[in-house]
Amino acid sequence: MLLLSRVCAEFHDRTGAAVFTVTPRSRLTFVEAPESIREDPLFEMLLNDRSIEVTEEKARRKQLENDPELPDASCRPEQSEKPSGASGARKTAAEKKENRT
Repeated sequence: MLLLSRVCAEFHDRTGAAVFTVTPRSRLTFVEAPESIREDPLFEMLLNDRSIEVTEEKARRKQLENDPELPDASCRPEQSEKPSGASGARKTAAEKKENRT
């Protein structure tokens, strides 16, 4: 499996033997990792907090090759709509007035 890791980590199999290590030199690059690292609870934890990525999608892989620290679309904050123009300013003033009473 191709793995991109944003952190250094050492993965172990069920017996506790180290099977794969992400070093400072291999961090932020795609490396071929053995499937057995999935046995380590650390793998799932790092996957959930997006410290590592395993992707088969060519488009996402290309994005990560260009910018390895780029978060995926599912974890980007949504842009909230801001009121524009004078009506937004009046609404803000009205809200302030309500808070005072």
